[in-house]
Amino acid sequence: MGTANYSPQKQELVQLGEYNLSTHTRNRIELFGFESYFFRIAPRYGNIQKDSRTLTNYPIEFIKAFDASCLTHKNPIENHFKSSIAPLLWDQQLFSETPGLQEASHSYGLNYGWSLSAHDAKGTISILSLSRSSAPVSPQEFSNKIGDLLWLCHQLHTAMSETLAVSTKVIEANNRLSVRELEILKWTAQGKTASDIGMILSLTTRTVNFHISSSMRKMGATNKTSAVVLAAKCGLI
Repeated sequence: MGTANYSPQKQELVQLGEYNLSTHTRNRIELFGFESYFFRIAPRYGNIQKDSRTLTNYPIEFIKAFDASCLTHKNPIENHFKSSIAPLLWDQQLFSETPGLQEASHSYGLNYGWSLSAHDAKGTISILSLSRSSAPVSPQEFSNKIGDLLWLCHQLHTAMSETLAVSTKVIEANNRLSVRELEILKWTAQGKTASDIGMILSLTTRTVNFHISSSMRKMGATNKTSAVVLAAKCGLI
């Protein structure tokens, strides 16, 4: 399939900046005979628009239409990969219940293509869609290119997972942190000691330290300072 002839090693791909990664992906898909691509990685929990990360050269207007269809649960590509990892060829049947989305695709020259996905143990899901304006994907082309494109999808998943690391922790922590834990983190961020916070909230110092330790554990932080920094960076406090 020729992957080894032109694809960077895994660690090299991970180290690429997002702009260079986008350029690299565009070059790769052009070698495979496609013109456009849309890659999105999203954590198990969270809003698809706010908490996901995207690489694409799709027109921004189409992305808005695509996201709108995701939010209304009427996107056949997204729905397919919620329960399957099988590659998905675009055909008339795929868009039979969403003619508006297909019409939007065609209006931007996204006429033929396929989509692939990658999942990991944390529940993070990536979808890579490739498209072009002419020539349907034949069974022979599918057979010849599927290995290379799955490789590309998994490598993008690995590289982009790094950008999701902080936000994924925060999403999970926000689902589990109690109101009291968030309150204590806020006071800690303002430079208050456990004793100070205890006096403010009418708690014992031991109870304050218990909540701080619990917050650290839930957020994967090594100390209270890193817990505060992580929470502040992502808007929890």
